[in-house]
Amino acid sequence: MTEIEVPGPGPDWQPATQPPYYTGKNPASQYSIWEHSAPLFQMIGVLALPVQPVALRLRLHVERSWDGLDDLDVVLFRLKGFSFAISNHDGNPLDVSHVWLTQPHEQADKALDTLLEVVGIGEEAVASRVEPREDPTEQTATARAVGGSPDGVSGTALPTSLWARFRRAICTTHPPRSHPRISTW
Repeated sequence: MTEIEVPGPGPDWQPATQPPYYTGKNPASQYSIWEHSAPLFQMIGVLALPVQPVALRLRLHVERSWDGLDDLDVVLFRLKGFSFAISNHDGNPLDVSHVWLTQPHEQADKALDTLLEVVGIGEEAVASRVEPREDPTEQTATARAVGGSPDGVSGTALPTSLWARFRRAICTTHPPRSHPRISTW
């Protein structure tokens, strides 16, 4: 059998995971599983603590991943009928983590309360709660059903870049409760 040699990358190709995407010479731009999945997640709150203490309490393994924003620590798990993700980007304050439902749910407040109860922490650990919003998968499905794009649903322009979607999710939070190191956009 003949050995097949694949040529190395072009001398002016940037790493496929390095921004700015689609602007360099590399014809490929890589994305992570987290980047692919997170836009479908429903953010339900921000905790005033890192991912690790929650993971230790629940005996979860913290995964190291990355997305178009930064490297991050993340745990994904099921708890009493809810599917959670808790994440912290390297660029965020170390003592803050975002709580997500991996499947949108009408009882987001109940989900966050369930997490707090099982982890054994109180409301003082919640830097902010996120108000419920429309299910983004419902908007996308509606747009596809009428042959349009999700950007044109109900006259609302949905952000398309990962940064825009992340900022939109973060900006829907209540102002932080007495946590001086949390900044909002």
